Amino acid sequence: MKLILASHGPLAGALLASAELIIGKVEDVAVFSLTKEMGPKDLENELDEELLKTDDANVILALDLLGGTPSNVAVALLAKYPGLEVITGINLPMVIEYGNQKILGKTDVAQLIAMGTAGITNVKEKLAENQEDED
Repeated sequence: MKLILASHGPLAGALLASAELIIGKVEDVAVFSLTKEMGPKDLENELDEELLKTDDANVILALDLLGGTPSNVAVALLAKYPGLEVITGINLPMVIEYGNQKILGKTDVAQLIAMGTAGITNVKEKLAENQEDED
């Protein structure tokens, strides 16, 4: 399975670079950034060109946020590529999980989302819970 990261600005590339700093090279990832100079159609054309390279049933399109230009473009692409998986709210734990799953040879979208969600923690509350458990 291939992962396509798309974001407003350089976030997608930064997430991949950070994941690779932690776990090494992550295979089968493409990165796309919406810049000020681009319109929605420009991003759609770039993503479409990438999607033509593979079977859409084997692609996860991971976006920075729901409701922005990249997600609006993804909705349009879903009409053309119905097998495409689209998820929003991409974060570093999700990209690391994808890299780990690639090593194991099986990609699980639900697990990517679970890891992304689990990676969001209020540290102060967690420390307080741990302190209560010790008392």
